[in-house]
Amino acid sequence: MRSSLSATVIVRSWALGLAMAFLCVAVQAANPADWWVDIANDRVSNVKTMLAQGADPNELSSKGQPAIMQAIRDGAWGVYDVLAAHRKTSLNAININRETPLMYLAVLGETKRAKDLIRRGAMVNRLGWTPLHYAASTGKLETARMLIANKAIIDAPAPDGTTPLMMAAHSGSEAMVRLLLDHGAEVTTQNLQKLDAADWAVNNKHVALATMLETMIDKTLKQRAAARQGESQAPGSGNIAPDIRAIDPLEIDAGATAPERNVPQVKTDKPSSTSPYFDLERFK
Repeated sequence: MRSSLSATVIVRSWALGLAMAFLCVAVQAANPADWWVDIANDRVSNVKTMLAQGADPNELSSKGQPAIMQAIRDGAWGVYDVLAAHRKTSLNAININRETPLMYLAVLGETKRAKDLIRRGAMVNRLGWTPLHYAASTGKLETARMLIANKAIIDAPAPDGTTPLMMAAHSGSEAMVRLLLDHGAEVTTQNLQKLDAADWAVNNKHVALATMLETMIDKTLKQRAAARQGESQAPGSGNIAPDIRAIDPLEIDAGATAPERNVPQVKTDKPSSTSPYFDLERFK
């Protein structure tokens, strides 16, 4: 009986000791109290010291932001550069909105840093919203070109089917729209709300751009209808794929309505997304 009691005491003592050990590890793993304050104030030397002492570069803030993304949000570029270069930093970390550091850099047009992050292993393509969506949404041409050069998927669909071209139309950047079309973006695509790029443009009051896109959509659909009719009349003929890039937007009168269609009116279903960025305009 005494032997059994002793064994029980030993087991309980061992379990308590193990629990205390885990607690100590957890306490040691927690970053110093000044971690987020030093990031916000871009205190590079302090952050370097904390990292050298074992601070976790991937700790999430109370708002669900990885440190590297919080540094971008705070404009703490010195701290950002330290975190981006740290061997333990997850370059494809996601925040509470399922955004990545590269998406943050893209929406701000931080091309050089974005390129460096890709070189270090950041993903250009991913399921859902992509860095190209984010660059297109604010008309960051240089960043978009760099992403495309790194094999960004031009027509990558967001969870609701929204494409980078729709985001370019939303931004009102005709130059961004041209860039994406020149690289094969599909102008007729609609998202799950049945909104195309022209709808995104008009719903953000870019009426001239919307008219241009409406004209291109109509022309493209008519070309494809004619091609299908030609195929039905000549069985075995090759598939004729209309080239929307051959439609020069400069030939379109910005003040005119699209053929057989009125200038698009604002729809009752405003474009929305599964990313709070587009709803809350968090980077303006």
